[in-house]
Amino acid sequence: MPYLINGQPLPEEWIREEEQRLGRDLRFNAIADEAGRVRQLRIAAQHAAIDRMLVEQAAAEDPRPIDPQAVEQEVQRQKQAGNGRTASDDSLLRQWVERQFRLQRTHAEMVAGAVQPAAQEVEAFYEANRENFRNPELFQAAHIVKHVNREHSAEEARAGIEAALAELERGQPFAEVAERHSDCEGNGGDLGRFPAGQMVQEFEDAIRALEPGQRTGIFSTPLGFHIAELRARIAAGPATFEEVRVVIERVLALQNQHQVYLRAVAELRSRADIRWEARLPPPVAQTLGVPSESGSATVGGR
Repeated sequence: MPYLINGQPLPEEWIREEEQRLGRDLRFNAIADEAGRVRQLRIAAQHAAIDRMLVEQAAAEDPRPIDPQAVEQEVQRQKQAGNGRTASDDSLLRQWVERQFRLQRTHAEMVAGAVQPAAQEVEAFYEANRENFRNPELFQAAHIVKHVNREHSAEEARAGIEAALAELERGQPFAEVAERHSDCEGNGGDLGRFPAGQMVQEFEDAIRALEPGQRTGIFSTPLGFHIAELRARIAAGPATFEEVRVVIERVLALQNQHQVYLRAVAELRSRADIRWEARLPPPVAQTLGVPSESGSATVGGR
């Protein structure tokens, strides 16, 4: 294994996982040279995997016990969720749960010194990025649906939706007809408010052609046959400060925590024995400051 972190081999799988995670970062996607992008991504993934192992080691070495009752409760919850199906899984599952609790405790303590963003900071961020805070177009609608599936043929669904339309045309209230005929019972077919793009395209196209208070005729989607009624439409527009204040506070708080976390990881790295135990390609070796000859070399820490 190329890296030894305090004598513990760094799994190649961890580096690949970090490559996949970091590969979604736009900063790497912006690198035009493919070879250069791959090389820089690999280096960044190695560093991230090393930091991950340092935190894992710190969590494992913490002598404080984890509450066995909390561990057992989580084991049972995981088993009910299907993550531990047999008795033989219990010991491994219990180890995994305790490891997760230790990591959570370590991470929480690493970021404990992060300050909460001040009110002036939150408002300044909003003012500087006001054009990026927008509310999407919203619809409020109700529908009657007859599904086409293994239980109901297209002919049966069509007959059911036509019966519903006939009652609507005789003046029956939409909510009452929905309760009698719709395969989505409850709330009189009311879907509440939802943003543009949330429903299947055929449904959105149908209600977009309406004015509030109007309803469609029968139309189809991949789900089956529908009748929809538009209750309200709210145009897209700028979001007010109060609408996004909590989101901004959370983002800025996470940024502060991340900076504190990076300083804590740097402290772990400064005390660690990080060694390269295999031959490095010259470009990577130069970037990391490691001799390219085979053998052991200290690349960070003590």
